[in-house]
Amino acid sequence: MIRKIFYILLFLSFTMVNCALAGTIYTWTDADGVKRYSNAAPPEGAEHVRTIEEVQTNQDTNDRVRQDYDRMVEEASQEADRHFEEQAEKKAQAAEAARNRKQEMQAQQVDQEREKLQKEIEALQNRGLSRTFSAGQKEYLIKQLQDQIDQLDNNP
Repeated sequence: MIRKIFYILLFLSFTMVNCALAGTIYTWTDADGVKRYSNAAPPEGAEHVRTIEEVQTNQDTNDRVRQDYDRMVEEASQEADRHFEEQAEKKAQAAEAARNRKQEMQAQQVDQEREKLQKEIEALQNRGLSRTFSAGQKEYLIKQLQDQIDQLDNNP
Protein backbone atom coordinates (compact mmCIF):
# COMPACT_ATOMS: atom_id res chain seq x y z
CA MET A 1 0.00 0.00 0.00
CA ILE A 2 2.77 2.41 0.93
CA ARG A 3 4.64 1.46 -2.23
CA LYS A 4 1.57 2.31 -4.37
CA ILE A 5 1.24 5.71 -2.72
CA PHE A 6 4.96 6.31 -3.28
CA TYR A 7 4.65 5.53 -7.01
CA ILE A 8 1.59 7.76 -7.35
CA LEU A 9 3.44 10.65 -5.69
CA LEU A 10 6.46 10.00 -7.91
CA PHE A 11 4.27 10.12 -11.02
CA LEU A 12 2.62 13.33 -9.86
CA SER A 13 6.01 14.92 -9.19
CA PHE A 14 7.11 14.12 -12.76
CA THR A 15 3.89 15.64 -14.05
CA MET A 16 4.37 18.78 -11.95
CA VAL A 17 7.97 19.21 -13.17
CA ASN A 18 6.82 19.04 -16.79
CA CYS A 19 3.98 21.49 -16.13
CA ALA A 20 6.38 23.92 -14.49
CA LEU A 21 8.60 23.80 -17.56
CA ALA A 22 5.73 24.39 -19.97
CA GLY A 23 5.78 27.55 -22.09
CA THR A 24 3.95 28.95 -25.10
CA ILE A 25 4.91 28.88 -28.77
CA TYR A 26 3.34 31.43 -31.05
CA THR A 27 2.73 31.01 -34.77
CA TRP A 28 1.74 33.82 -37.08
CA THR A 29 2.03 35.06 -40.60
CA ASP A 30 4.12 38.18 -41.05
CA ALA A 31 3.53 41.06 -43.50
CA ASP A 32 5.50 39.23 -46.24
CA GLY A 33 3.25 36.13 -45.90
CA VAL A 34 5.93 34.03 -44.19
CA LYS A 35 4.78 31.75 -41.43
CA ARG A 36 6.81 32.39 -38.26
CA TYR A 37 7.30 30.40 -35.02
CA SER A 38 8.62 31.85 -31.77
CA ASN A 39 8.33 31.59 -27.99
CA ALA A 40 8.12 35.40 -27.88
CA ALA A 41 4.82 37.17 -28.53
CA PRO A 42 4.31 38.16 -32.17
CA PRO A 43 4.59 41.81 -33.21
CA GLU A 44 1.46 43.89 -33.51
CA GLY A 45 -0.29 43.56 -36.82
CA ALA A 46 0.60 39.87 -37.25
CA GLU A 47 -2.07 37.80 -38.95
CA HIS A 48 -3.39 34.31 -38.11
CA VAL A 49 -1.84 34.21 -34.62
CA ARG A 50 -2.03 30.80 -32.89
CA THR A 51 -0.54 29.62 -29.65
CA ILE A 52 0.83 26.14 -28.93
CA GLU A 53 1.72 24.99 -25.43
CA GLU A 54 5.39 24.09 -25.31
CA VAL A 55 7.09 21.78 -22.87
CA GLN A 56 10.60 22.93 -22.20
CA THR A 57 12.94 20.24 -21.05
CA ASN A 58 16.28 20.45 -19.43
CA GLN A 59 18.33 17.40 -20.38
CA ASP A 60 20.36 17.50 -17.14
CA THR A 61 17.19 17.60 -15.07
CA ASN A 62 15.67 14.78 -17.12
CA ASP A 63 18.82 12.66 -16.69
CA ARG A 64 18.88 13.26 -12.95
CA VAL A 65 15.17 12.48 -12.61
CA ARG A 66 15.66 9.32 -14.69
CA GLN A 67 18.61 8.25 -12.53
CA ASP A 68 16.61 8.89 -9.36
CA TYR A 69 13.71 6.94 -10.79
CA ASP A 70 15.96 4.03 -11.83
CA ARG A 71 17.56 4.02 -8.38
CA MET A 72 14.16 3.96 -6.66
CA VAL A 73 12.95 1.15 -8.92
CA GLU A 74 16.11 -0.85 -8.20
CA GLU A 75 15.73 -0.31 -4.44
CA ALA A 76 12.07 -1.34 -4.61
CA SER A 77 13.03 -4.41 -6.61
CA GLN A 78 15.72 -5.36 -4.10
CA GLU A 79 13.28 -4.84 -1.23
CA ALA A 80 10.72 -7.05 -2.95
CA ASP A 81 13.39 -9.71 -3.55
CA ARG A 82 14.39 -9.60 0.13
CA HIS A 83 10.75 -9.87 1.14
CA PHE A 84 10.14 -12.90 -1.08
CA GLU A 85 13.37 -14.55 0.11
CA GLU A 86 12.33 -14.04 3.74
CA GLN A 87 8.89 -15.48 3.01
CA ALA A 88 10.43 -18.50 1.27
CA GLU A 89 12.84 -19.01 4.18
CA LYS A 90 10.00 -18.81 6.72
CA LYS A 91 7.99 -21.28 4.66
CA ALA A 92 10.94 -23.68 4.47
CA GLN A 93 11.52 -23.40 8.23
CA ALA A 94 7.83 -24.08 8.91
CA ALA A 95 7.91 -27.13 6.62
CA GLU A 96 11.05 -28.42 8.35
CA ALA A 97 9.46 -27.92 11.77
CA ALA A 98 6.34 -29.79 10.60
CA ARG A 99 8.50 -32.67 9.32
CA ASN A 100 10.36 -32.81 12.63
CA ARG A 101 7.09 -32.86 14.60
CA LYS A 102 5.73 -35.62 12.40
CA GLN A 103 8.91 -37.70 12.84
CA GLU A 104 8.78 -37.19 16.61
CA MET A 105 5.13 -38.28 16.71
CA GLN A 106 5.93 -41.36 14.62
CA ALA A 107 8.85 -42.22 16.92
CA GLN A 108 6.58 -41.89 19.96
CA GLN A 109 3.97 -44.13 18.35
CA VAL A 110 6.64 -46.74 17.53
CA ASP A 111 7.94 -46.60 21.12
CA GLN A 112 4.43 -47.00 22.50
CA GLU A 113 3.73 -49.95 20.21
CA ARG A 114 7.07 -51.54 21.14
CA GLU A 115 6.29 -51.16 24.87
CA LYS A 116 2.86 -52.67 24.36
CA LEU A 117 4.29 -55.68 22.51
CA GLN A 118 7.03 -56.09 25.13
CA LYS A 119 4.41 -56.16 27.91
CA GLU A 120 2.49 -58.83 25.99
CA ILE A 121 5.68 -60.90 25.73
CA GLU A 122 6.31 -60.52 29.48
CA ALA A 123 2.71 -61.52 30.21
CA LEU A 124 3.10 -64.62 28.03
CA GLN A 125 6.40 -65.52 29.70
CA ASN A 126 4.79 -65.24 33.14
CA ARG A 127 1.74 -67.24 32.09
CA GLY A 128 1.60 -70.74 33.33
CA LEU A 129 1.10 -73.77 31.15
CA SER A 130 -2.16 -75.71 31.10
CA ARG A 131 -4.00 -78.28 29.05
CA THR A 132 -5.22 -75.54 26.69
CA PHE A 133 -1.95 -73.60 26.62
CA SER A 134 1.19 -75.55 25.80
CA ALA A 135 4.87 -74.56 25.77
CA GLY A 136 4.84 -74.70 21.96
CA GLN A 137 1.94 -72.24 21.79
CA LYS A 138 3.72 -70.01 24.27
CA GLU A 139 6.94 -69.99 22.20
CA TYR A 140 4.97 -69.46 18.97
CA LEU A 141 3.07 -66.42 20.35
CA ILE A 142 6.25 -64.93 21.85
CA LYS A 143 8.05 -65.40 18.51
CA GLN A 144 5.19 -63.62 16.63
CA LEU A 145 5.32 -60.67 19.05
CA GLN A 146 9.12 -60.53 18.79
CA ASP A 147 8.82 -60.50 14.97
CA GLN A 148 6.44 -57.54 15.23
CA ILE A 149 8.96 -55.70 17.44
CA ASP A 150 11.74 -56.47 14.95
CA GLN A 151 9.55 -55.19 12.13
CA LEU A 152 8.95 -51.92 14.03
CA ASP A 153 12.71 -51.53 14.61
CA ASN A 154 13.55 -52.18 10.94
CA ASN A 155 10.70 -50.22 9.37
CA PRO A 156 9.18 -47.58 11.67
